[in-house]
Amino acid sequence: MREQGKRHFSKRYGKLLISLLLMILSFLLSTKEAKAAAASGEMDYSEIQQVIDDIMSYGNKFDFSSYVEQLVNGEVKFSPTEIGLQLINSVKGELKANISTFGRLITIALTAALFTNLSMAFKNSQVSETGYYVTYLLLFGLLASTFVTASGIASKAVESLLEFMKALAPAYFLAIGFSTGSATSLIYYEAALMLISIVDLIIIKVVIPLIDFYLVITLANNLSKEDMLSKLAGLFGSIINWLLKSLLAAVVGLGAIQGLIVPVADRVKRSALLKASAAIPGIGDAIGGVTETVIGAGILLKNAIGVAGLVVIITICAVPFLKLLMIVMIYKAGSAVLQPISDKRVIECISASAKSSGMLLKSVFVGAVLFLLSITIAAVTTGSVQ
Repeated sequence: MREQGKRHFSKRYGKLLISLLLMILSFLLSTKEAKAAAASGEMDYSEIQQVIDDIMSYGNKFDFSSYVEQLVNGEVKFSPTEIGLQLINSVKGELKANISTFGRLITIALTAALFTNLSMAFKNSQVSETGYYVTYLLLFGLLASTFVTASGIASKAVESLLEFMKALAPAYFLAIGFSTGSATSLIYYEAALMLISIVDLIIIKVVIPLIDFYLVITLANNLSKEDMLSKLAGLFGSIINWLLKSLLAAVVGLGAIQGLIVPVADRVKRSALLKASAAIPGIGDAIGGVTETVIGAGILLKNAIGVAGLVVIITICAVPFLKLLMIVMIYKAGSAVLQPISDKRVIECISASAKSSGMLLKSVFVGAVLFLLSITIAAVTTGSVQ
């Protein structure tokens, strides 16, 4: 009787213990959204927010923490009209400045055309040639000053991207570690973003100065009637395009290699962990459910931070991109309007300025795409629970 009582007590005690464990696990087994929201609340976004506030000094406000929580809870509201109005307000002052530049450009080019026609009408063309060179120098100064402004816009945009990525990296890598649980992945992704930071430093230190040299050489070449520096300018243009294409190819190639190699070990570890937990009698399924929920919450939080990062990058680049695009369009419109009436060298100068500004625009675009690719590759290659 005593042995039967002990067995009965042991069974009751075992059932009670299992029931208690199941109650605790069911309490812990909250939804992925709730766990992700709780983890997001514990993350420190203050440095990211400070960088965003410093960059977006033109009126746009972006609360990074609130946006991440809205993404986690599926409450993000997207209004293309509101975004479009914000962009228009941000570039309104630049539009007025570019219209003023367009007016001065037309005036100087028409004056140069007048002196060119006078030199053709009179045999003694010394006075008209001198007048032409004076107006050309005025045009040179106008184009150079406008291009310096455009170059500053491009440099500041890429520098802002670098500052934001330096602030975003710790939180994003922490979320990746929460979802994958592997230090190996963090090392690889840190190396990838370090490479992209170096790449963007190359854009600031090498590519943009080369674009400046390209414009100066082209303007100097059109000062005289003889073509002496066009080949050198073409060489600089080829180097710039090759550098930008090579940077994109290098980042895409690195991302492809990471996508094939790095996540495999993480998935094997997670799969082994889930199988081992599922093999525990009685509570294995519950433990496996908790594990999947925790990993899923980490993936949800990581993706929310990544999407918020993508939105900030696009927002940072939108205004500089539109400003540079307006400068390019002003130059192209000026060369198209003045071609029938002005000197060929003047048109070549304006066209070179349009091409140089287009290279600056391409540099900002490439810098943004590099960071967008890095975040997207990290999100995609670590996005599986199994």
